[in-house]
This record gives sequence, structure tokens and C-alpha cells, in this order.
Amino acid sequence: MNLELVASLGADAVIDYTKEHAPGKVYDLVLDAVGTRKTSRLKVACRAALAPGGKYISVDDGMPRMAASDLVLLTSLVEAGKVKPVIDRRYPLSEVAEAMRYLGAGHAKGKVVITVNQESKT
Repeated sequence: MNLELVASLGADAVIDYTKEHAPGKVYDLVLDAVGTRKTSRLKVACRAALAPGGKYISVDDGMPRMAASDLVLLTSLVEAGKVKPVIDRRYPLSEVAEAMRYLGAGHAKGKVVITVNQESKT
């Protein structure tokens, strides 16, 4: 995980979940935006970092599983500029195989987007 990139996107704090979380330090919101499947132990650690009444949102859960309130909260954070999505590259639908190779190589520094109505790569 690129901690500097995450911090530059406006996070108040960045937790490297591969290391121990500082005991006693809690947050109102933990947004797990990495998107890799985590063990139950890591998810428990993320939730342990929440203040009472805090919210844990993970992209692992996928959009269909996210509660409407989670999506509303996430939308408000993006609109307020507190969460900034990072798109590394866009590929047209006709180049899905190339996009998958790029992702598989592990070089992406953000999300890779497949566009349906646009045929140019950025």
C-alpha cells in the first residue's frame, strides 16, 4: 500500500493494517479502500480502531452489499473533497484483456476503469 498516496488524498490518518494498530487510538470512520480480501483478523483490527458509534466501510464488501447509508456517506465525503478517488488508467471495453494484464503486473497506483462509451486510453 502506498501510504504517501493515501495521505495525499486527504486522510486524517493512515493505518497500515499489515502492522499493529496503536492501542487506544480510535477514529469516527475507517474507510478500507484497498480492495483486497483480508483475513477476519485484519477486519477485526480495522473495526477495533473505531470510536463508539464509528463507521467501517470496506470496498471488499462490494457495492451490492454496502448499505444505502454507507453509499450516501461515501458520496458526501467524495463531494466534500475529503475522499478523492484515484484512477490510474482507463481502458475501453475492447481492451479488457490488456487492463487485466496491467492489473496483474501489480503496477496500478489507483483503480483501473473500463469505459463502455469511450475508446481512448488515458
